[in-house]
Amino acid sequence: MATLVPDSGQYANTTRDQLTGDQFLNTLPPTVQPLIKKYANGELALTPQMTRTPAGASLLQAVTQYDPTFDATNYQKRQQTATAFSKGVQGNAIRAANQTLYHMGNLYQKTEDLNNLDILPGVLNAPINYIQQKGFGDPRQGQYKQSAQAVASELRKVFAGQGGGSLQELKDWEKSFDPNAGETQQKAYIQNGVDLLRGALQSLESQYQSGMGLNKNMGDLLTPEAREVYAKLQAGENPNVKKTTAQKQGQILAQPKKISNDAEYNLLPSGSTFVDPNGVTRIKP
Repeated sequence: MATLVPDSGQYANTTRDQLTGDQFLNTLPPTVQPLIKKYANGELALTPQMTRTPAGASLLQAVTQYDPTFDATNYQKRQQTATAFSKGVQGNAIRAANQTLYHMGNLYQKTEDLNNLDILPGVLNAPINYIQQKGFGDPRQGQYKQSAQAVASELRKVFAGQGGGSLQELKDWEKSFDPNAGETQQKAYIQNGVDLLRGALQSLESQYQSGMGLNKNMGDLLTPEAREVYAKLQAGENPNVKKTTAQKQGQILAQPKKISNDAEYNLLPSGSTFVDPNGVTRIKP
């Protein structure tokens, strides 16, 4: 008979044996969760000999419930993929992608610092920047160039590790960077770089999913900071602008409330979005 999830009430109608992924993982003791992930990811071998014991069979059941695509006989392929994405060429590409996003965020800030004119940029910005840099020792022009070169350098490493993509597109993109272009043009160039990075990451994700299983998300390999920069750049926002206290409070208030019992559920107004004890986001009727 299926065991109901903890604190099951009028908002929890899912049985524990129906849960998969992180929802199932969250029902296990915290000390067990990373172990299940390692077996599922191929970092640890779940051998046939192990599964013949009661403890091993229980472990196999937990791993396959967490990841229904798990196949103990496919351990070697997953292990090779995990190694490639941690220590191999693909791993280097992931590290380069994180660095690329850091440099892109920095370049976006240097673009705004440079504050080039959008009106007649090819006529006005060159002499203005020359006088400011050579005559007054303004460091902004040099800092912009250094940031652009750092982005291009890391992007090359990403392209080298993802096993495809158009290197010619990357070279053309590098040539497009002009410290005397208008600010709007420069931000458009950064957006093109984000598009190139997205294509490279998609190729890497395809490799990762092929080796690890279709439910594996390569985006998790990016650092939280890199993912935040990535999201802001795609939205055309400056990743370096910090949220105000009011914005942070509003973001917290906008997040679904996590409840742990029926009493907390009953306090919610109709139409409220909440997270039940299993980590499932729901809406109260």
